[in-house]
Amino acid sequence: TCALPICAFPATSPLVLAGYARIRPNDAWETTPRASGAVHYVIRGSGTSQIGEETVKWREGDLFISPGGVLHIHNAEEDSVLWIVTNEPQFRHEHAQPPAPGDAPTPVVHCTADEIKRQIDYLYEIGKNAEIPGTALIISSDVQEASRNALPTLTVAMNTLDPGITQRPHRHNSVAVSLVVKGENCYSTVDGKRKDWSPFATTITPPVSVHSHTNAGNERCFFLIVQDGGFYYHARAMGFEFVDE
Repeated sequence: TCALPICAFPATSPLVLAGYARIRPNDAWETTPRASGAVHYVIRGSGTSQIGEETVKWREGDLFISPGGVLHIHNAEEDSVLWIVTNEPQFRHEHAQPPAPGDAPTPVVHCTADEIKRQIDYLYEIGKNAEIPGTALIISSDVQEASRNALPTLTVAMNTLDPGITQRPHRHNSVAVSLVVKGENCYSTVDGKRKDWSPFATTITPPVSVHSHTNAGNERCFFLIVQDGGFYYHARAMGFEFVDE
């Protein structure tokens, strides 16, 4: 028996669904997301995903986005774990159907671990003299570039903080569903309450909550954030503001 602490705020989101998929070696998992698309982050392992007529060969640290409404066949070459986020709750709430094959709002997008690292290193290089608390690499595609979204309603970013840094407290109307990629001795503060990180945990920052993230460790931390920010961007109601206490 294990006693779990009671969460002081809603650890859920009505429009975003996050989960983990473990695929054993030489095994396959088939799914057809009832969503506009899906965001995948490879926590460990390697394999291939057949997405409609396209194939993505992935390994640890890769991120790829796929369209909904088409068959996904995920094959693992070794014991693998994927973190997968979709907007399926939105579709189920509206009794909506996913886009027809070839009509998805975002095509397959594959960002390798090496490319993600290269882009983040470049951002730090060009912004090293700027007074900023952290750096974020926003993941998008050619068709969503104007709105900087990964999918029409979902934004995706790999956020980072250097050691000894605390973000300026802020809030926004979108929820933040985050995966702790690397963050020893890091924590979030949500509405005045501390929330310690653990490796590859999924954390939820509720809408309009005042929050910040702190890196009290000795290495740069990484956390992948998915938000339903596309809704608020489209409605011109992002509601982002810093909150100086």
